[in-house]
Amino acid sequence: MILCLHLLLTSCQWGDDIQALEQPNLDDYSVQFSDTLTVQLSTVGSDSLMTGGPSRMLFGNYTDPYFGTVRATSFFQPTTDGGISIANDAEYDSLILSLPYDRYNYGDTTRVINLTVHRLLKDILDKSSYWSGNATEYEVVNIGKTKFVPRPYTTDLLKIKLSDQIGKQVFDLAKENLLSSNTDWINIVKGLVIIPGKTDNGAILGFKIGGDSCSVQLHYHTPLVSGYQKDSAIFKVTASYNQIQGNYAGSQLAKMPANKHIALPSAQSGNLAFLQAGMGNMIRVDLPFLKHYKSLKNTAVNRAYLRIRPFRPSVTNALRVPQALYVYRCDKNNQFYVSGDGTPLPLYYLAAASQATGVSSRYIYDYVANDEYYLLDLTAYATEMIASETDDVGGLIIRSGPFSSSSSYRDADTEFSKSVDRLVVANQHHSQPGVKLEFYYTYIKQ
Repeated sequence: MILCLHLLLTSCQWGDDIQALEQPNLDDYSVQFSDTLTVQLSTVGSDSLMTGGPSRMLFGNYTDPYFGTVRATSFFQPTTDGGISIANDAEYDSLILSLPYDRYNYGDTTRVINLTVHRLLKDILDKSSYWSGNATEYEVVNIGKTKFVPRPYTTDLLKIKLSDQIGKQVFDLAKENLLSSNTDWINIVKGLVIIPGKTDNGAILGFKIGGDSCSVQLHYHTPLVSGYQKDSAIFKVTASYNQIQGNYAGSQLAKMPANKHIALPSAQSGNLAFLQAGMGNMIRVDLPFLKHYKSLKNTAVNRAYLRIRPFRPSVTNALRVPQALYVYRCDKNNQFYVSGDGTPLPLYYLAAASQATGVSSRYIYDYVANDEYYLLDLTAYATEMIASETDDVGGLIIRSGPFSSSSSYRDADTEFSKSVDRLVVANQHHSQPGVKLEFYYTYIKQ
């Protein structure tokens, strides 16, 4: 102890100016909180979503009290890696479309679903990209149909028996070694489409694409002395797209502007804003009065959280809310701000550029407070708005899935383009408001 003191004293030379750090007066600082700032909501549409090449096949039909009729149809092409050859003594059994559930479903899965399978009139590979509003011509007469109650959480396969006429045609060509390439198969079956019943009001189902289980299977057997041996030829689904349609007649969304650069203010849609994946509807958020904090000199943002609660009457077990929300930047025309490679820019947390992470929130179940909500950290946006010398910082768009960074088509095979999850949020003028900005800031007194 004495040695340490001696070193300290001898390290200071005569005449050195030693000053103590002056502690700030805490009375000069005032930490404030506000949750009454105006939050403006509106609904933004998109022209169409890229739905080609998904890892999930979607089909089904249901009626939504807030979004009208929602319908999904799947177009796809089964293919073979090479030729199919079958022994001369083999005998035909059946042609089966086999589909594995991928657990995704939206709507009432306790109701019966009707499906028909039709043969396409055109090769879907004639086009390089497909969007949610596209369709490929198909034969009016179906080549298979089924009626079933879905079991999406099982490992069962949905199997639909297809036309024996087509099955035997393919089988006979294979026996004669005339099915030597995928082109020979495509000449018979250019592709298929699964169409849900028009009057169904059940669920939209997801089926996994990839592997041998999502396929058309040609089943046959070979007689043996002691019985027979079963076998099959597999045509795997390798190309597909989903058509997702909505009929908004009679709903608030019927007021959506045809021009997608124009948003539908929640004040004009029953004080509600709407998000729906698959159909491309998103919620725009604006905080017009946050900029007035510029007039408070020496003000620093501590935290800004946007708390979003779903409109409770819109949520049921069948029509659940999205698992997560994601926030992106946009301009006054609802166009996304983009990076140098064209990727839409998310709103980032306050972090070093190398660690920048887009703002998102899982759906939170607070069992202690008996509350359910999303909590989005808008601190970076609030800081920029108050620090900006202009008011041109744009707005925020909320989606139920992030954009892809691995494709030039930013919605390709994203959760936003291969699902139909939706969310309804009431604005601050509604009797059940569902949005609030929780704003914490420090004011330094003059």
